[in-house]
Amino acid sequence: MRWLTLIPFLLMAFSPSTMAQEPLATDLSEDAVAITSDFNGKDLLLFGSTGDRRFGAESAEPLDVVIVVHGPEVPMKIWRKERVAGVWVNSQPVTFENVPGYYAVATNRALSDIAAEDYLRRENIGADNLVLVSVEDVSLDEKTELREAILGNRGEAGLYQLHEDAVSFPDGRLFRSSIHFPSNVPVGDYRVIVRLFQNGMELDRSYSVVTVGKQGLEQQIFSLAQDYSFFYGLGSVIIAMLAGWLASVAFRRN
Repeated sequence: MRWLTLIPFLLMAFSPSTMAQEPLATDLSEDAVAITSDFNGKDLLLFGSTGDRRFGAESAEPLDVVIVVHGPEVPMKIWRKERVAGVWVNSQPVTFENVPGYYAVATNRALSDIAAEDYLRRENIGADNLVLVSVEDVSLDEKTELREAILGNRGEAGLYQLHEDAVSFPDGRLFRSSIHFPSNVPVGDYRVIVRLFQNGMELDRSYSVVTVGKQGLEQQIFSLAQDYSFFYGLGSVIIAMLAGWLASVAFRRN
């Protein structure tokens, strides 16, 4: 009858409190954004489920969701200003090699109320916590000033976004939010990271990829410029010369 002594341990092993919880599950309304001649921006719907965890459950701490959309990283040159003979002029540029082309954060409440500042800084959550690496050796004060200029310019262009209270919970386990890609969004692959928090601790996360690319005639021109830059440049010069010649003929007749 020794097997009878195993029954309590089996019941504990398969009890709801000890079984693994369902993982965070997310999905997007579309996994690609097509840029055409009439592209004016696009909104994608992100929706997900918190699994066994419930938002707003009376017996548990509230759940929080943080969505980070990170665009392709590109090098960027920033020119420093120097005063020469009383006039401000551009001096040697400083190159930052890992500037995100697009960066957006969406949350269900204030980001500072969801996680500690140390965690947000360590995980690079929020544009203010992005680590931008400069190629040239510059002082910390100068690097900070140039970094703030990059963040300000990207923010004014709508490429760096922070949307707090933009994640809603229509159901205890379901949530949704909208991701806006502006008309000037660069082409490339975008990482979408969704983090689930409770009481300031990250419980789970999910990953998705959104591809932004040109289609139709725009894609053909873009590919020609990238793959055959010499012929693209030569063709552009020929077209410009023909346009100028046709314009001169038209005005001569008038």
